[in-house]
Amino acid sequence: MTPMKGLTVFIADLRKCRSHEEEERRVNKELANIRSKFKEPNINGYNRKKYVCKLLYMSLLGYEVNFGHREAVDLINGTKYSEKQMGYLAVSLLMEEDSAYMQTVLSFLRRDLHNGIEWNTCLALSAISNICTREMAETLTSDIVVQLLSPSASMFIKKKAALCLLRLLRKFPESVKAHQWAGRVIPYLGHRDIGVTQSVVSLVTALAQQFPDETRKAASFAVRRLKSLVLDNEYAIDYVYYKVPAPWLQIKLLRLLQYYPAPESPEVRAILLNILRHIIDVSQDTPRELQQMNAQYSILFEAINLGIHLDVDQGLMQECAVVLGRFITSRETNVRYLGLETMAHLAAYIDNLDSIKSHQGVIIQSLRDRDVSVRRRALDLLYSMCDVSSAKVIVSELLRHMAIADVTLREEMALKVAILTEKFATEYSWYVDVMMRLVSLAGDHMGDEVWHRIVQVILGNEELQVYACKISLQTLRAPVCHESAFKVSAYVLGEFGHLIANASDSAPIDQLKALQSKMSSTSQAARAVALTTVGKFINLFPEIKTLCLRVLDRYRGALDAELQQRACEYYALGTLESEDLLPTVFEEMPPFPERQSALMSRLLKRESDTEDQRTWVYGGRDINRERRGLASGAANSKDGSQEGPDSAETPSTPTSAEAEAAKVPESSALPVSAAADIQAVTAKDDAGNAQQPADTMPIDESVAKSRRHYARLLWENDGILYDGDEIQVGIVAQYKPPAGRIGVFLGNKAKAPIYNISMQAISADASKLAVQPATGQESVPETLMPLAQARLFFDASCLQVFTSAPLLRITYTVAGAPTVSELQLPVTVAHFMDPVTISVSDFFTRWKQLGDAGIGESQNVLKSAFLSSDAAALEWLRSVVGGMGFALIHGADPDPNNIVGVGIATTQAGRFGCLLRVEPKPSHGLTRVTVRATNADVAQSVGSNIKMVFESR
Repeated sequence: MTPMKGLTVFIADLRKCRSHEEEERRVNKELANIRSKFKEPNINGYNRKKYVCKLLYMSLLGYEVNFGHREAVDLINGTKYSEKQMGYLAVSLLMEEDSAYMQTVLSFLRRDLHNGIEWNTCLALSAISNICTREMAETLTSDIVVQLLSPSASMFIKKKAALCLLRLLRKFPESVKAHQWAGRVIPYLGHRDIGVTQSVVSLVTALAQQFPDETRKAASFAVRRLKSLVLDNEYAIDYVYYKVPAPWLQIKLLRLLQYYPAPESPEVRAILLNILRHIIDVSQDTPRELQQMNAQYSILFEAINLGIHLDVDQGLMQECAVVLGRFITSRETNVRYLGLETMAHLAAYIDNLDSIKSHQGVIIQSLRDRDVSVRRRALDLLYSMCDVSSAKVIVSELLRHMAIADVTLREEMALKVAILTEKFATEYSWYVDVMMRLVSLAGDHMGDEVWHRIVQVILGNEELQVYACKISLQTLRAPVCHESAFKVSAYVLGEFGHLIANASDSAPIDQLKALQSKMSSTSQAARAVALTTVGKFINLFPEIKTLCLRVLDRYRGALDAELQQRACEYYALGTLESEDLLPTVFEEMPPFPERQSALMSRLLKRESDTEDQRTWVYGGRDINRERRGLASGAANSKDGSQEGPDSAETPSTPTSAEAEAAKVPESSALPVSAAADIQAVTAKDDAGNAQQPADTMPIDESVAKSRRHYARLLWENDGILYDGDEIQVGIVAQYKPPAGRIGVFLGNKAKAPIYNISMQAISADASKLAVQPATGQESVPETLMPLAQARLFFDASCLQVFTSAPLLRITYTVAGAPTVSELQLPVTVAHFMDPVTISVSDFFTRWKQLGDAGIGESQNVLKSAFLSSDAAALEWLRSVVGGMGFALIHGADPDPNNIVGVGIATTQAGRFGCLLRVEPKPSHGLTRVTVRATNADVAQSVGSNIKMVFESR
């Protein structure tokens, strides 16, 4: 481009300005001049280009430029390269997506793509990559694909077309309809021009992450191209970089293969193994020049990553461990960094960690490296290589390093120490000691999830509770007590302080004094926990009730609303004449339900991906195998899940330990057609016609599996509702009749992101059951990455007795295909049942009255062969009746095996009594279930629910 004198003079004038005001006056003067010039009818192309250049320069300086768009579009329509180049540049920088001129730009772009002039086509491809609007992705993708696949297009155009498609795919994956053309670009991995291959392999790598089925043939092309480069030495001399042939292409091909499983063909596996061995052998010779070393080592590390991913040969992996041991002691910071990262990848898959443990001292020493990125990789490696035998050493070293660790590392280090301690603890005392020390050392650098998790573990393990109480009391008596440690100690003493109350130095008054000694120096949130503990002391220790009330009375006038409310309510409970309510409110917390550790969820969220998705995560062999199993559709059922971070299920469950949460377990099921009592997921095409997906199990089995999930939620408040190939839906519910809150958790099990997500709960009769999204919650994200989870809560209000359950409609787009999924929410009038306790005589009097009135009765004789074979079946029946909101009346029936329950179905329109009698006959394999209620629909609803529960067992 020839220099423009007017532009040069203008830039020189601006540089001479001594103040911002002087510069602004010069800019305003020039803007006025340009406006007047643009109004001239016969402005030539040179002047138009010059003035648009001035506008661009002023825009880059930060001044607002809101005109000149038409002139920029006119430049695009020009015939000279310099004018067209400046026009596309101005449109990229100055024009908004909703500009009125955008349609004209689109037409010019399509024209330049097909006009046969190379530089015009290249300018158009560059402009599309820079502007990159959704409309361009929808309308021009097919034209760009034509340029890539055209035999007459030059190599330069093909490279630009591939990179342009990559840009559009990354920004608007649902708009480019990549599944329609992905398979056609794969043969270009074998193109004779290495530059074209290098551009196409970047595009195919992005496609492989979202459309693995459409691009499965890419693995064989990549292996053949690697063989020609590495083993056959077939390459142009122009692509040799310091004696290394096409290093960037080798790296990209090795990375592409990591998105596919190991090849099934023995011949291809042998070729791939030879390639990896050749790369490792070549790396044994130390390069003389730095550039050659960087190229060789980059290929080597990617080859090791591929070998780990494919797991083709354990002997090769042990050899890789030896090579990596040499790299982590290198003087070069970059080499140490890559060595530690790759060794962490190796630890995530290798069966025998002895070869890595031999370098444990060097890895621990790397925690003190001068480079923070190396220290972070050392932490990741220690976390991945830890097992039962090395846990105490690694955890103690991390705790010792915590005090001097970089501030940016402390939170991550604390999370990993907490996870490792829980995962590999073999002694209860060691777990409590480490966790209390951890919250004392790093409490300022970690969230509430850590102390929440400590409480969860202690509540779920009776063997821990006495020792935890002793340590908690010692912590409160220490001169310095961190706030997180104070919260744990206060909570534990409030729950289990009575277990140590008989000890000489742990009397109730001693516990209260220790708690009071630290309350004044803590935050409002910590004092709130402490006030709850004081309230529980009133229930646990009546002998110190007066002292506890004195503490609560002091906070009844607190300025903080939360503290004031707690103090007033607890004080009122403690001063009631009746003592029946106090034990009920302050009864001991039950163990938390089994679910994924919130610490693991928090840690996985911290793993930040680049444009390419990771094929592994830090954390050792178990979590990566589970992650790989989930990606292939294999999962565990809820009953088989285990507590702890090493058994974390994905998509992850909600992370707050005190917030409402539901475990969303995994199972293998696919969308099925509608069943009798539950509408399962049905995929629909754009025209609304039902499509039958390709199932991996018979339809009858899928229906039965979905019915079991639904039936379980009729008497349990949390669990899985639906589990398919693409999505997983979990439910958590809490009812306080006549209201309820239902949480819906949507997990992405597909290998590609899902977009345009919408979740709606639709009541069959809004005049009887109102269901609407809860207020004050975050909206559902528009995009859900693989293994991620979204949640949405709905508020339900039972206005009148209703007979039809609401519908949950989930819409989303995956791999460019819109999908509508419909599920029946497990919400019936029986869910709005309050348990009521009455005497035995009152029960049978009422039972007879309802029978004589004939208002509402449901009776079913159900097959129950499991009663004779399962010793715990009767207890299961009692759990079902209690879970459905009935109070069990023990001793009411002459037959001790019979179950009698009483409840009241509560609606806004009224309350309806309901009596239940279950008469199991194990010898006959039958059970008679009789329900009588003051409303016929209530009786039928309860009877139908129990019938479904029996049939699904």
